[in-house]
Amino acid sequence: MMAWISLTNEVVETMAASYVDNQFQFAEMNIRYTGNMEKLLSLLRRAIRMGYDSIVVNTDVGDPENSPCDVVKIVFRLLEEGMEPPRKKKKKGKNINRENVIPNPVEIDKSLLNPATTEANGKKLSRLTVTVSDTTDMHLLMHHPQVRKYDILAIRTTGEQTLQTLSRKGDFVDIVTFHQNSSPVTWLTKSKLIQSCVTAGISFEISYAEALKDSSRRRSVTILNCVKPSTVLTTGRQLMAATRGGRGVIVDSGAEEMIDLRGPYDVANLSILFGISSENTRKLLSGNAKSVLLRAEARKTLKGALAVTEPDAIPSPSLNSKSCLERLMKVPEFRTQIEILAEKKDETAAL
Repeated sequence: MMAWISLTNEVVETMAASYVDNQFQFAEMNIRYTGNMEKLLSLLRRAIRMGYDSIVVNTDVGDPENSPCDVVKIVFRLLEEGMEPPRKKKKKGKNINRENVIPNPVEIDKSLLNPATTEANGKKLSRLTVTVSDTTDMHLLMHHPQVRKYDILAIRTTGEQTLQTLSRKGDFVDIVTFHQNSSPVTWLTKSKLIQSCVTAGISFEISYAEALKDSSRRRSVTILNCVKPSTVLTTGRQLMAATRGGRGVIVDSGAEEMIDLRGPYDVANLSILFGISSENTRKLLSGNAKSVLLRAEARKTLKGALAVTEPDAIPSPSLNSKSCLERLMKVPEFRTQIEILAEKKDETAAL
């Protein structure tokens, strides 16, 4: 007879905390990879020197359904095939198979970075960002083998229905993001919907790079020959208001160039422009970012335990939680794990 013991999200994330350095301070959650490895390495070196403990390299493939309009995605695909990327946009009718548009995570040779500083500053993680328009896209992502190769998954959406689905069954998604220099995003005004996603463990992202560009580029950004006004600060303020002070919100750079990247304390000061109080700015790139990393780590650990026992030994449904826990503590492996977690908690408290 087999009995399935379900573990709560809190227990799983507590167990996953052992993978994150107790001295964690700040995380840069969005260094964009645009195909230039030298530029990426320069950004990583700069972020390390600035004091970020964990750095996430973001591969943004855009919308698989609109591949002719996504030059970055075409470049990735052709580079994988050993071909040179085209100098002109692909013609209509030659869409790339959506099953093949997600490349492998970027491989970074750590020997090209400062080894001592790299070890001291924690992890370099991979992130995939995909634009989704409906639940069908989400279903494909959930079962796509390439997605599982990434540490963190972020989705970009403008639809409320997508958020409603995520609030119910979005365990595979870590971050929700949006084009902050495009037309207003309707779901930013849906406070209850956003908070339900945050309660489910999903974080929302604000990237500040667009707000740092010169005034002419900040006020108008050309996307596929369409000029749209920048709304970086406005959308950031809307998100802060909807989450009641930045609960579940992370702030990162979205940097593609060296000039886009700022140090953690500069970012904390910059976050005040999004309408959050100065005493709460640190959590946007520290506590909230750490929650995303723990969620990603937890997904790679166990979600439950399988116990094989005799029918007579199965606990009665009438037993309360305390009695069930006492029975579990009799299992040597379970007791050992609890003792390890308790010791680490005491060490953290002592610091």
